Amino acid sequence: MKRVFFKVLLFLLPLVFLIYLIPIDRRQRFVQLKEDCSYRGIWLFDRVHHNHNPIDVAFFGSSKTINGIMDETIEKQLNFSSVHVVNFGYCRYGVNIYFVLLKEILRSKKPKIVFLEVRGEENLYSHPVFPYIADANDIFLATPFFNRDLVRDYFDSFLYRLKLLKVQYFKKDSVMPFQTGDFGYMGSGDTASKAFMEKVKLEHSRPAIQLDPLARYLYMAYPNHYLKKLSELCIENHIRLIFLYFPEYCSHGNEPPEMPTYRKYGDVLIPPDEIFNDPDNWGDQAHLNRAGARKLSEWVAGQIRENMKSF
Repeated sequence: MKRVFFKVLLFLLPLVFLIYLIPIDRRQRFVQLKEDCSYRGIWLFDRVHHNHNPIDVAFFGSSKTINGIMDETIEKQLNFSSVHVVNFGYCRYGVNIYFVLLKEILRSKKPKIVFLEVRGEENLYSHPVFPYIADANDIFLATPFFNRDLVRDYFDSFLYRLKLLKVQYFKKDSVMPFQTGDFGYMGSGDTASKAFMEKVKLEHSRPAIQLDPLARYLYMAYPNHYLKKLSELCIENHIRLIFLYFPEYCSHGNEPPEMPTYRKYGDVLIPPDEIFNDPDNWGDQAHLNRAGARKLSEWVAGQIRENMKSF
């Protein structure tokens, strides 16, 4: 049985290798993420490669960033200096996608500042979209340590590549028009009910479980690998890396235990309590509404403006 398995494996490996050698249109990687995160992938690709406006300040993060950073508002606050600001938030968590997206941006643009969303607890796993948009070397050379999604990412990447090849050679008429929007903020004006937010506040008032130093080190092993790669990529390209803290409602006093790690790689901005402790600023327990996003964005713009020379 083992001999049969190895023979099959030896037969398949050259085929897999060949599949990854065939060039694929980079834009199709993002086009075929149909309906994921409101078609955000193709807008992101086109904002980078088919929009002539530069990208000076880029924000990366999850739906918290999508809903919390009004890039157009920040840009208008900084209009005296012609700074172009873009919200590249993408739904769901996973530090490795920020590394991949920054690499994609650097193919066409040269940001000066990158803001990276951080939360009360760091995400430990691969982003679900990572195997679809990452280069083959980033997928197959991903760290195996504490990476529970390694095999899944291999498998998903291969199947997605087969799909892209099918589209490329058999459905050439499926063309997605270029997305021309400059900004990535997508937020809601809805406000969560006071009763619901009171329950959230009570929940967040309970003391968090504290891990011992060894457990904390193991907990951060996988995300720390990509934080380091992001930091090195920023240093190599003379980009300033800044971590922007996004707490949930009334959990602001619980500073993330990973703060020493973040400060090792860049500056950390902690917005004022009054933004995050006001229930009128929230659409739900995790996402700011339009009023909260405006307050946060104006505060961030002020931080950039006050420190423009050092930034």
